[in-house]
Amino acid sequence: MFFLRYFFRRTLQNIRGNLLLNLGTISVIAISMLIFSAFSLIAFNLTSLLKAWEDKIEIIAYLSRRPAPGDLDVLLKNVGLLHGVERVKYISSSEAMSFMETKLGSQRNLLEGVQPDVLPPSLEIQLAKEYRNSVRIKEVVSQLRQFSQIEEIQYGKEWVETFSGLLHVVRVTQWILGGLLIAAMTFIIANTVQLTISSRREEIGVMHLVGASPAFIQVPFYIEGLVQGLLGAQLAIVLLFLLYKLFFIYIPLPVKESLEKVPIAFMPPETIVWFLSGGMVLGFFGSLVASIKILKYSG
Repeated sequence: MFFLRYFFRRTLQNIRGNLLLNLGTISVIAISMLIFSAFSLIAFNLTSLLKAWEDKIEIIAYLSRRPAPGDLDVLLKNVGLLHGVERVKYISSSEAMSFMETKLGSQRNLLEGVQPDVLPPSLEIQLAKEYRNSVRIKEVVSQLRQFSQIEEIQYGKEWVETFSGLLHVVRVTQWILGGLLIAAMTFIIANTVQLTISSRREEIGVMHLVGASPAFIQVPFYIEGLVQGLLGAQLAIVLLFLLYKLFFIYIPLPVKESLEKVPIAFMPPETIVWFLSGGMVLGFFGSLVASIKILKYSG
């Protein structure tokens, strides 16, 4: 307990003695982590959005002609046995026309004089959960092409692949930017601790002469780095939350109405805990780098 009290008291003295330098370091850490966390939040919501839309992905297989009742039963059975298919529903031309009328609502008069036969019958295919993505869905489509009765297959291929590609770019950018920011934050923290150590070089020399161990001298600087990293990460989370709230206050009303169907969530608690822990680890690592570089002891 004595050593713990000493270490924390010495850490507070180090921070007070170089207050402006420490505040500057915490601010730079906060800005760096804010940039990384903003990309993380975007990637998190894009991932959630993609998963929500993937749950609604289904395949529409248009038939070349209206099948006979017996042929239809065989077709439905065979399609239902395919890997990845959860449910198959036959949509007749009349049902397709009724669906279009419902969607058009007050503008259904546009379909006056149009015969249901102009719309091809189709199969509405619901996929198993593990197949509702841009990769596995192609396996089901490949199997469906073997049926001669199926003339055309639609499943929003371009949209699914484009959105998946966008998500991949955001994730790659997030981690590249994160790597650069981690290197920058480590450098900043290391230099701050180096300046703190340099300002107390004489005191450290005396402590070494009277028999103080390297660990006894270094631990307060490690704690200082942990505090800097934690405070910087906390400030970044607070700023990100304020930006998150301001986004919904100042966006135009039409955009806000369209976003009501697409919920944009803040980071979950477990992600925030990992984020704060990461800030502390970076702070500790920066202090460790500084102490190895400056504090040299003999024997």
